[in-house]
Amino acid sequence: MIVASIDPTSQAFAVGEVIGVMSAAATAIGALWWLTRSWRTQPTPPGSAPAHAMRVKRKRTWFLAGVSVFIVAGASVKAAASYNPEPRAVEARAADGTEESLVIVLPELFDRFRLLTGEDAKRAETEVLAGRELPHSMRTGYYDQDADGAYDLFVLVNSADWDPKVAESKATKSIEQEFRNYFAGAKARDVSRFDAGRHGGGLACGHVSGPDGDQTLCAWSDAANLVGVRLRSADLADAARTTLALRNAATR
Repeated sequence: MIVASIDPTSQAFAVGEVIGVMSAAATAIGALWWLTRSWRTQPTPPGSAPAHAMRVKRKRTWFLAGVSVFIVAGASVKAAASYNPEPRAVEARAADGTEESLVIVLPELFDRFRLLTGEDAKRAETEVLAGRELPHSMRTGYYDQDADGAYDLFVLVNSADWDPKVAESKATKSIEQEFRNYFAGAKARDVSRFDAGRHGGGLACGHVSGPDGDQTLCAWSDAANLVGVRLRSADLADAARTTLALRNAATR
């Protein structure tokens, strides 16, 4: 849990890395000057000209100053290279770079899948949740692909449109961190990223264990939504294609 709470793609993490690099440089410079203090202030030998001794001390001081500048320059280059934070999820844009207001409305039909209703939906919910209760802010949908009344796809929608906690998370976490937490919580394996399509954001899928063997868990994220999709399939690429089709059909 502690590891999952650290976002290496965040701006705060990037700033922390910069501070760490510059602090190390400052420590190195401080140690350099402290260790060479006797060398810099070496007393003038008897009979030496004071002006010559002063020039020697000045040269040593300028030499150490040059080394210090070199250390600072090297640390600055390293800090600049390490500062590469990923944007917050709320900053996600469509594939063409435009900003969209993405509202999720689950379609009745998409890509050979039909939304279950009535008793079929209740039966699917009982099977999926197995007595567990979901937060009221989450919205669910169950889809049948082969017209047998049983669900083949389960979708769970979290949206900033109706949940302030999602809006808060979107404003502080990157999509990468959202996916890391989401798939870690589901104990997913072989998680891979896929093309998120015209609405931008992110799309990822991974394998999870189900009662009938391996299944696939996918998720898409944008500036306002984090949507999970679980399919009775073990093919990640096929599951990603289906998830993208659902996203395109559900996004308004």
